Amino acid sequence: MSDTVLVSLSSFDPNLADLSIILGYAVKSVDCTSLEAAAKRLVEKWRLLAGSVEWSGETSLWSIRVPLKGDVSDRLNFTTSKQTGTLGTLPILKDNSVEFVKRPPREVFCYPSTHHSLQSISSTNAPILSIHVTEFTNCTCVGISLPHGIFDAFGIGQVVRGLDAEMQGKPWDVPVLRETNILEETMHELEISTPLPSEEPHILTRIRRVYVAPTIKNLLAFGVRTLYEFFWHKVEMKSIYFGEAVVRDMVQKVKREVKNQGSGWVSTGDVLVAWFLKALFATETDGKFPCSFSLVSMRSTLSHKEPAFNAYSHNCIIPSAIQAMTKDELRTMSMPELALLHRQSIDAVRNIPFINTYNHWMRRTTSSGKLFVSLRPRDDTVFFTNQTIGKWDQVDFGSEIFYFWLYVAPFAPDHLITLKQFKEGYIIEANVRRARWKAVAELVERINGGVTVK
Repeated sequence: MSDTVLVSLSSFDPNLADLSIILGYAVKSVDCTSLEAAAKRLVEKWRLLAGSVEWSGETSLWSIRVPLKGDVSDRLNFTTSKQTGTLGTLPILKDNSVEFVKRPPREVFCYPSTHHSLQSISSTNAPILSIHVTEFTNCTCVGISLPHGIFDAFGIGQVVRGLDAEMQGKPWDVPVLRETNILEETMHELEISTPLPSEEPHILTRIRRVYVAPTIKNLLAFGVRTLYEFFWHKVEMKSIYFGEAVVRDMVQKVKREVKNQGSGWVSTGDVLVAWFLKALFATETDGKFPCSFSLVSMRSTLSHKEPAFNAYSHNCIIPSAIQAMTKDELRTMSMPELALLHRQSIDAVRNIPFINTYNHWMRRTTSSGKLFVSLRPRDDTVFFTNQTIGKWDQVDFGSEIFYFWLYVAPFAPDHLITLKQFKEGYIIEANVRRARWKAVAELVERINGGVTVK
């Protein structure tokens, strides 16, 4: 029997292979010795985390060489630092208000030498899991870093809950190691068994408007557009906490109106996406088209064919897109209408025929699995990603968690908007233009003043 097993990733992973996700928790205090010991037990039990990242020239995909035997205590990057001052004013979160929460520097959650891309991790044989602890006089910051090229929000959540279980001494289900990738296998089966539609679905046409092949021309266009957003429009990353009562009232009102109209069903995520989308463009009157995309998990759909998808750790996401509209149309559209459009766009991609059609188009467009985002001059494109599936707040470090933030390394793309749950409320973090933050802040003030956004 071999001492290692090669776990293959899928063609849905390379698109995120240059990024890592850092979860930054501000907690009252942490026992660093106990935390490090728990993390080492996590890596020992879930040996995927002890693996070495490898590129396979044969399949043109990334893989993880997982050791089945031996000591793996060195396959954890655990670092600490200590500051003589405070982190700053710690947030006081209220159920009945919406609060902007200042984001600390990424460095307090991530050691400077941490590797982020799969290429860098592979070339240096760096550990997959990194944990960094920074002690302040008023709190302790705990950062958990994982490569996005291996894990999506759900997979990162498995790591967080495994760490929590080890800290609490509780049993947990260690994800099964598989040499073959079930997502690749399932997509291959669908290509054979599921016929393509005679006409291209409208939602794929919207997706193709933004996702393009990784050519030099498209890369340069993306770079120029990114520089334009960051340096001309002063893109800023901020965090907002929506208290439980605010979310409940907002969601109940929208759901009631949707139900009364007999239009279907919307989720809490649909409502918060609709609110933020309307807030972003509330004061803009130019002729550009807001294009809203959401990254959607395929697990619930694919699990009907293969139950193992319910525990699949790697990237299993597909884009959805709301129909293009003018900013005037967006401004006059009601919250229930926009939330319902968002829900319909998700339902349009969460089905086997569309997943097969998208996979077929993706493989025709790029052999590497990488797609670039084409930001057209007349489009204002935003990307929503609902991370609540990860349940990242379900971790107990032994003391109160004041707040937690999401960081993308080496940098977060502009107009990336994430949604997470925390303390019965919700956190929205976004990297958007300074002027748009001003528009959002005005609507936050109205909510805190008792005015409902329609």
